[in-house]
Amino acid sequence: MRERPMGDDLLIMARQVLREELLELLPEERRYDALMVANAMAIAARQIKFGDTPERHESKALADLLGETVKESDATTVNDILGDLYHKLGDKIRIGEFDPGMPSHDNLYAFLLEVTMQKLRESAPKFL
Repeated sequence: MRERPMGDDLLIMARQVLREELLELLPEERRYDALMVANAMAIAARQIKFGDTPERHESKALADLLGETVKESDATTVNDILGDLYHKLGDKIRIGEFDPGMPSHDNLYAFLLEVTMQKLRESAPKFL
């Protein structure tokens, strides 16, 4: 068992110190850089919190959309699987299988909307 605080908590605390104590000590021309670092730390903390659950959900949903069966093995990662599935999706889009009016068009729209919402939950939750 890992000791507390966990990685996401450490990033949150470090970000807080950066923003509330160190930022004002930096020269004006470096504050934007520090804010970008703080933003990256917040994104990393949210990604740690979510773990790989979003990618696993995304790969299952994309496989279902494509009518594929996905089997994870020790040699593949969920990102490898997603890369292969998105390649297949691109092929199907190019040949018109998801064009407006096609039965699968609405399913693709719903899938892409959910993927976008999850990305916003991680990178810009205030936008939601």
